[in-house]
Amino acid sequence: MDSLILANIRQRPTRTLVSVIGVALGVVLILVNTGLVRGMLNDRSRRERGVGAEIIFSRPGANDILSASGLTLDIRYAERIAKIQGVQVASPIGKYLQKGNAGLGFELVDGIDYPSYSAMSGIKIVDGGVFQADNEVIIDAFKARKSNAKVGSEIEVFGKKLKVAGIYSPESGARVKMSLSALQNYMGSPNKCSWIAVKCEDPAKQEEVQKRINAELPGNTVQLMRDLPSFERAIPGIDGFIKTILVLSTIVSSLVILLAMYTTITERTREIGILKSLGASKRFIIGVIEREAITISLIGVGVGLVAALIIGWGIRTATTLQVEFQWTWILVAALIGLAAGVGGSFYPAVRAANQDAVKALSYE
Repeated sequence: MDSLILANIRQRPTRTLVSVIGVALGVVLILVNTGLVRGMLNDRSRRERGVGAEIIFSRPGANDILSASGLTLDIRYAERIAKIQGVQVASPIGKYLQKGNAGLGFELVDGIDYPSYSAMSGIKIVDGGVFQADNEVIIDAFKARKSNAKVGSEIEVFGKKLKVAGIYSPESGARVKMSLSALQNYMGSPNKCSWIAVKCEDPAKQEEVQKRINAELPGNTVQLMRDLPSFERAIPGIDGFIKTILVLSTIVSSLVILLAMYTTITERTREIGILKSLGASKRFIIGVIEREAITISLIGVGVGLVAALIIGWGIRTATTLQVEFQWTWILVAALIGLAAGVGGSFYPAVRAANQDAVKALSYE
């Protein structure tokens, strides 16, 4: 039976190639999309934890820290928080969300008070200097490397070309930072910020400090940095997005297999008639077609995995976006590719097995 399956695959290279591409496309859709979402959110979460704060203070209903944009919080809260027992540094931070400069994804810009922010996060200027004017920004070393930017270069923020005054390290928060006052001027929100990052004198007592802030400034959101939402909860609706990708991938792969196998059944009508006249059972014929579909699906899964890895590498190399593949999703993509082959070929297999042997032999 195995030689018959391989012979059928070799004799119809175009149909086999189309089927392999269909399955591979489903695998690529699953891995690249889930890898992009996971990579971007996890990278963002890691950099926010790199701010060095233990507590985030914001207004009720403010957007999540991973995607926050806009200035809604009075910066005078920072002065009041700084006086609370156990607080070492309280640094106001503004957030602005813009389209990625590479034309893919999105990019956050931080507006910061550099003295308090650097004391909290430990960032240092490794090339150039700190921003001195509203048209100046600093960027991290990763951004500089990926964008081929250097001190004196220009990058686009608010649709304007702003000058790179310096390059900082290590990574912390948004990759592009400007003075908080400049961000306030551009957004027309004087004396406002998005949230206030709080560093405790003793990180082990952050829960106690959190309670003191809540007691001193009730009615606000006081969140521990360690409680940042996980990948699955970071953006509302992300579960629905991933499930949609899985369903679409399964449908695309299944339809390609179904059409390819349905067509080949028509092409092999006389062959099936010969097999039935020689005593081949319905179970045997269904088994031949299903095994052929599984073989094609296995090849498609392999091609899809390689293609996804290459695409992920290309995205990481050409842009600042991050792609993280996880073994769980690789296994899911492989199983869906195989399931698409089995499911898509089932109807053509049953149709072939139920053909009348006499009619099949006389088919032209």
